[in-house]
Amino acid sequence: MDNFKLLTNSEKIYEHMLKDINKAKKSIFLETYIYDNDFVGDIFKEALIDKAKKGIEIKLLIDAWGSSAKRDFFSELIEAGAQVKFFREFKYVFRIFSKNHERNHRKLLIIDNNIAYIGSCNITASCLEWRELVLRLRGNISEHFKESFLNSWQNYKRISKEIRSIIHKGFEIIQDTPSKKERKTEKKYVELIRKAKKEILIETPYFVPSFKIRRALCKAAKEGIKIQVILPYISDVRIVDILRDIYLGALHKSGVKLYYYKKRVLHSKLMLVDNLFILGSSNLDYRSLIHQYEINLLGKDKNIIIALKRYFNHDLISCIKFNYQEWKDRSSFRKLLELFLIKVRHYF
Repeated sequence: MDNFKLLTNSEKIYEHMLKDINKAKKSIFLETYIYDNDFVGDIFKEALIDKAKKGIEIKLLIDAWGSSAKRDFFSELIEAGAQVKFFREFKYVFRIFSKNHERNHRKLLIIDNNIAYIGSCNITASCLEWRELVLRLRGNISEHFKESFLNSWQNYKRISKEIRSIIHKGFEIIQDTPSKKERKTEKKYVELIRKAKKEILIETPYFVPSFKIRRALCKAAKEGIKIQVILPYISDVRIVDILRDIYLGALHKSGVKLYYYKKRVLHSKLMLVDNLFILGSSNLDYRSLIHQYEINLLGKDKNIIIALKRYFNHDLISCIKFNYQEWKDRSSFRKLLELFLIKVRHYF
């Protein structure tokens, strides 16, 4: 596919999005976990108000938990003719209740049924310095992303848990829903890891992999598959950094090469397995794989894979290697904290 762009810098991502929004002739559909009440949110809102006044169909689906921009923030946009919905506004007071875990973590922008953005980036000034990964696609695959968006839009109070994957000319759009049994993205990760012949490259901001994924990675590494995993040196959720550490020693000893990205906050979500890629909104942690609505793109396009491998290798330059001895020598308090967090990880 030639009609794609790989975008990795938040400012550039927003520039491209706003440029496409300003050129929209028919429709703009935006679905995001975070839409913040800040200057980035204002810039997008003003652009959308302008298009709404010109008769462009505009639909915004925003997660009620993730976003600081609330209904009154969008009053002028709604008055101009746009439609704004908030996904699953709270029914419970405390976050520990499982239903409030089930957030819409998807990130999609579809314009004129011809341009689609999928990846890791939210609409917020807080991530302007982050390392992101967004794929901009042109062509009729956008119609399938629109189909996925409209399903979320029509069922925004409770999206059906029986959403099928969508196949399109060498691509698969994986629509994941909260489930302890289905776990579509986790199953796809495990399937791809097990089928690997040469290499597995993973980049993720939050690394709390399930037992099945850990077992598949360790087995693949022992069989001689080259595995490299890039993690943030320090993520924006420090407690997850502590939680992940309990798994790193065993993975390292199995032959998985672990790296810490130090240049900026890492927020990319990517796995490359030989001649396949998967990217989108899912993190490699229990919240993403079990509790959240996610969307990811699986594909085998050679040009996209070349660009993604170049991206991954560029990030490796800004990494330091995992130090097993330092990990082994971490304090007893740190180890006890890890064990405690493992026990309570499903409640935060």
